[in-house]
Amino acid sequence: MNKSLRLSCQIALASSLVAMLPCQAADVGPFELSTNVSLTTDLVFRGMSFTNEEPGLTGGFDIDHESGLYAKTWAANVNLLEDNTVEPDERANLLVSWYVGYTANFNDNLEYDIQAAYFAFPGAAKDLNYDFPEYTAALTYTIQDSELGLAYSFARDFFLKSGNAHYYELNALHTFTNAYDLEIGGRVGRQTVEDNDTVGFDDYNTYGVWLSYPIGDWTATLEYVTTDFENAEELNSDGKFVFTIAF
Repeated sequence: MNKSLRLSCQIALASSLVAMLPCQAADVGPFELSTNVSLTTDLVFRGMSFTNEEPGLTGGFDIDHESGLYAKTWAANVNLLEDNTVEPDERANLLVSWYVGYTANFNDNLEYDIQAAYFAFPGAAKDLNYDFPEYTAALTYTIQDSELGLAYSFARDFFLKSGNAHYYELNALHTFTNAYDLEIGGRVGRQTVEDNDTVGFDDYNTYGVWLSYPIGDWTATLEYVTTDFENAEELNSDGKFVFTIAF
């Protein structure tokens, strides 16, 4: 993808997201349709920057059925750590993901979510093998204003065709309802990959803590994220603060 076409795609994405703003959520019979858009100082995925530590624009569209079934799509600009072996017009500039899943409650406090996702990088050369599917199962336990979550994700052929990959995450959050819904949360995760040489990094742990605060229809979030890589700076995964505002 040349620079002009890449810029055109980014402008089209931004325009589409702006167009979605007036209709954030709507009910259509048994379905709820909603859109989301966010601006972030750095698009971080499991502790790694997907925008070379530059700002990111994201947006998505969700369809939720009253039965618990749902389908979602989500897109963001990306700037991966691609060396000179990748031609400029073959590099990834956009990430688009699709999700289908089902969520329901075991009881009043325990919820489960089963999801299949596909991550695609339109414009990137196919032989780079960036695209991959992933499957996730999650449990969330709620008590009063606090939540405790446990999630597991599996990819049979991960990014760069690096074999089986497993991601485990434990997360928690608390909402201060008497403080205008200020939210504090944290997570710890572990990513393992079968072929570390191909993917370009060792198995690692990632950590994050955040504060989130609603401002009208918007939500502002400040998060500190880091990993335990010894070469974290080379992988754009060293400790950093990330500010995101989402609608």
